[in-house]
Amino acid sequence: MSEHNVLSSEELDFIRQIFSSQLSGKPLHASAVKVEGGALADTLLGRLGQHARLNLEAHLDNYHMSFPLHLVEDELHSLQLELGAPDIYEDGATRRPWRLSLKKPLVLLDHTGAATDLRVHELAPDSLLVGRRGKAALPDDFVLWLPLPKQEPLQVSARRIRQASGQRVAYSLQFEDGEDGERIRQFIFEQYRQQNPQLQASS
Repeated sequence: MSEHNVLSSEELDFIRQIFSSQLSGKPLHASAVKVEGGALADTLLGRLGQHARLNLEAHLDNYHMSFPLHLVEDELHSLQLELGAPDIYEDGATRRPWRLSLKKPLVLLDHTGAATDLRVHELAPDSLLVGRRGKAALPDDFVLWLPLPKQEPLQVSARRIRQASGQRVAYSLQFEDGEDGERIRQFIFEQYRQQNPQLQASS
């Protein structure tokens, strides 16, 4: 394999599209980008796509992003790439998921859609940092609805992990629907992009 791999213009356009896409709840998809490695390579990649978890890894400053990668065969038996929103990790002494600090906390809703007194101050793909309006103790667990901006609320089951500073508690998350975790990753990635102008596509 050559030590000097050069990306084609289609591959460069595809990477730019990853960072310029407005994530809308669907996998990132670039229909014009096809995997053209020849019959043997396509067969191998197709089998890997069926039996293994594939990721596209990216590093930016002190952050590591892992994009889920799906290989999809079209009606002409050509392979195409679909990418989901990434898991974002903060590098350091220990790698941990990047947590989005919310300038305006998200108010958790009950099953009727009414606001509760629980507020989400930080959000990660698998956890929340929650505070409470008033002085009542925070619960050990709860099942409530998380209203992501410009989206339908999603149901989350949360269990206390630890007490944090400022009368807040960290909770681990579980989801009723497997796509809900993807929606949270998409929301977090979009916020991450907005906070990092170098990821915005230039016109």
